[in-house]
Formats: sequence, structure tokens, C-alpha cells
Amino acid sequence: MSLNSLKSQDAGDASMETLRLRRIQEPSRVERLLAAYISRANTLPEDSYQVRDPGELPQSLRLVLTRAIEEGKVWSCWAHSSRLWLFTCHMSLPLSRERGSPVIEVQLYAEDAELKESGMWRYDPLGAWNRCAD
Repeated sequence: MSLNSLKSQDAGDASMETLRLRRIQEPSRVERLLAAYISRANTLPEDSYQVRDPGELPQSLRLVLTRAIEEGKVWSCWAHSSRLWLFTCHMSLPLSRERGSPVIEVQLYAEDAELKESGMWRYDPLGAWNRCAD
């Protein structure tokens, strides 16, 4: 096999990987990744419930949510008693490509719209989430 055909094959493989990752980046798929992350993050009390209507959120969280949506992020909000947890998320295409599996950046906001946590998380083939080194 010639050097040019190897380069061409590598470029084709990279292109196919980019297409695969772009499909994963679709909002519905990123929402599923976020849901999987939340279910395994042990952040929420056991009897928390999902808040799907942004109108039910305090103004401060609605502002965070509006900004996140404008940036192309997906979101999920959860409540328990008077507490709220707003998760926003997007998939990092460069890190996903580099690590060979989906990498999402997740931000967690409290009911007062204070950013409580932010990080990059890699989803491995066994279904575990591993925090990426910063």
C-alpha cells in the first residue's frame, strides 16, 4: 500500500469519525447523554423530580437557561422540596474525537443561579462517567 493511499484512508477514517461524533452531537442524543450522566452522578436526592417547564424556574435560573440555549446547550432541571438543580451541557467534538468516545461539558447551577460545578466528562463503553483532566 502506498503512502498516499494510507494518508487517504486515514483522512477517510477521520472524516467518518467526525460524522459519527456530529450525529452524537444532535440535541436529542446530547440530552440522553446528560440524562445518563445525571442518573449516575449521585447529585440529586432519591425522590427528586424533573422540572420540564422553564416557566416554573426562578427568574435567575431562567436567565442562565436562556443563555445556555442560545449557546446551543441542552438542559435538565430537577427539584426536591424547595431546592433546584439546573444542569446545562454540550458535547465537545474535539475532546470526543481525541478520546474516542463522547465527552460532555456539564455545568450545575443551584436555585440561586450560582454555578456549583463544571467539568468535562467522558462516557466509556461500559457506561461509566469519568471526569477528564483539566
